[in-house]
Amino acid sequence: MKGRLLAMDVGNTQIGLGVYEEGRWLGRFRIRTVVDRTPDEYGVLIRELLARLGLSPEGLDRAILGSVVPPVTEALESLLQGWLGRVPLVVGPGVRTGLDIRVDQPSEVGADLVAGAVAAFDRFGGACLVVDFGTATTFTGVDPAGCLVGVAIAPGLATAADALSKRAALLPEVPLQPPPRALGRNTREAMQSGLVFGYVGLVRELIRRLRAELVPTARVIATGGHAAVIAPLVEEIDAVDPWLTLEGLRLIADRNP
Repeated sequence: MKGRLLAMDVGNTQIGLGVYEEGRWLGRFRIRTVVDRTPDEYGVLIRELLARLGLSPEGLDRAILGSVVPPVTEALESLLQGWLGRVPLVVGPGVRTGLDIRVDQPSEVGADLVAGAVAAFDRFGGACLVVDFGTATTFTGVDPAGCLVGVAIAPGLATAADALSKRAALLPEVPLQPPPRALGRNTREAMQSGLVFGYVGLVRELIRRLRAELVPTARVIATGGHAAVIAPLVEEIDAVDPWLTLEGLRLIADRNP
């Protein structure tokens, strides 16, 4: 089934959503994830975003939902069912993705990781790593045959920064951006050096180890909220796509007409 598609990627911090029709995205947005928001409250917000595109819920033909936040999944599933008159496609066991998920517990692999891997393999057509800089930073490996073969998970950049400022009484919150030098001359620079440059080291080392287990030439694509901060400092990253997960959801929707 083709037609106008609403794709929604529900993360712990943000929800990415977009409308796709006839080979292009009509518009894409980000809103905050609020766990206790009701279906009606989400409906008001999303209806307003659709209106910016000159659209309404009644003009949607289908929807796909990928979520790692169960309470929000339930709220949005209820909302979309009311709009479409049928249950939306929710990424999970039984949904055709085009990927063979070869891990111990495939059901434990989040919808966002699956969608990102689908989009990356479609883009590169071979072995690849998806680095998603979110609340957690995840590294998802896809082998040359298009099998999702493993994942690494680290604390996200903002999560690490938040833990540092909350647990150390004299350390403030600082902007997450590279400092002018690695040897900080004040508290702000010192924290930015450790957080940003230290995180670059984490990312580069994990890419090195994961490529060694996968394929040394595996392509690396970055996505997520802090990709813009870290990716320019990591020469191993081949591409950055802030909407990679939405594209993966779109591909999955097309594979489940």
